[in-house]
Amino acid sequence: MQKKALIVGIDGVPFGLITRMMEQGHMKELKHMCEGDYTIHKMHASYPDISSVSWTSFMTGANPAEHGIYGFTDLKPNSYDLYFPNSRDIKAPTFWQTLQKQKKIKRVLVLNIPNTYPAFPIDGLLVSGFVAIDFNKAVYPTSYVAPLQRMGYVIDVDLMKARQDKDGFYQDLMDSLAVREKVSINLITEEEWDIATICITETDRLHHFFFDKKDTPVFHDFYKRVDTFIGNIYRAFEKKYGKDFLFLVLSDHGFTEQVAEVNLNALLRDSGYLVTDESRDYYDKIEKGTIAFAMDPGRIYIHYEKKFPRGQVKSSETEQIKKALKAVFLELADTNGTKVIKEVVDKEEIYKGPYYDNAPDLICISNEGYDLKGNLRRKEVFSSDIFKGMHTGEDATLITPKNITFDQQVTIENPANIIMNYFL
Repeated sequence: MQKKALIVGIDGVPFGLITRMMEQGHMKELKHMCEGDYTIHKMHASYPDISSVSWTSFMTGANPAEHGIYGFTDLKPNSYDLYFPNSRDIKAPTFWQTLQKQKKIKRVLVLNIPNTYPAFPIDGLLVSGFVAIDFNKAVYPTSYVAPLQRMGYVIDVDLMKARQDKDGFYQDLMDSLAVREKVSINLITEEEWDIATICITETDRLHHFFFDKKDTPVFHDFYKRVDTFIGNIYRAFEKKYGKDFLFLVLSDHGFTEQVAEVNLNALLRDSGYLVTDESRDYYDKIEKGTIAFAMDPGRIYIHYEKKFPRGQVKSSETEQIKKALKAVFLELADTNGTKVIKEVVDKEEIYKGPYYDNAPDLICISNEGYDLKGNLRRKEVFSSDIFKGMHTGEDATLITPKNITFDQQVTIENPANIIMNYFL
């Protein structure tokens, strides 16, 4: 008999929050599962802990130096030209591509996983998650575009609405969640899938704009709906295929309440490590004399002479510069004297693969509440915006069958290996 798997993504849901929601009775479906045949684990996200990187690591079971994605934005080689990596830039195969190539599975449903735009060929259906500009390019095969539109399916809510109408934005999240559930159940019920991977991204949107409401009905009501969504698609899958299937639930990173945005390029400029020409735009502002610069979130690049057009740093200076930069970051404190940076990680410690040379030289990990930014426009080190929540890397969530155990730290690369081992 053909094996089956149902994987549910819950974007940005931290281990501490979901366990609390279960304990408080807001997620009865998941609580019942975790008291029975399933176990909940704390999981480490990717470096850096953002959706495009983490979900790509989930899809491929690979670290960024193997799959080539380091952020929502990056610089073209040997230039300061900004571009937005997408699915075409993923250099490693996804778990379903590997399993289909090995003829272990046939049809696959991939619904709403970030960084799958533009949608790419699949035996089954792939509907891209954010960031997806053109709906027609977000669906493969395109024969599903019209049916999805008739059901009112949307890839993402309008984030700008959160700035003008937060109540309306919250209702949009609820509506989007309801439509995504309806479409998911319809697809599971009406068609055959060996693997169905469905991602709920409304949780991430809720957290960015409402995390200060995490102990109020704003969150309680929303998580009850998320819990119902998961329970309903589980039962739909079980009704169709029986009880013997692999079921996983996972998030790509955690979340915490934001205290302040921290503009690392302003710090580097103030500390004499960054020189800019304000007559130019974006990263083309970077001028000769620059030692290092930052990109979101907490990615630090040394301005090497052989890597950037105006770079002057020699590779022989690397260790001295890294030591000096680490000291600058680790000494940074806010007006209350609270240290901002918890840790500065060297690329050698976390990345290994053919795209290692494209990796940031250092990754800054902040203490909770300090959201690290690579903005070149800001002159002040500390600033604020509308956002109430920020990503964290050490408290993502993974729910697995009880028979799956780990003898070391669980990471975002592990679920792909679980899935592939199940089918092999």
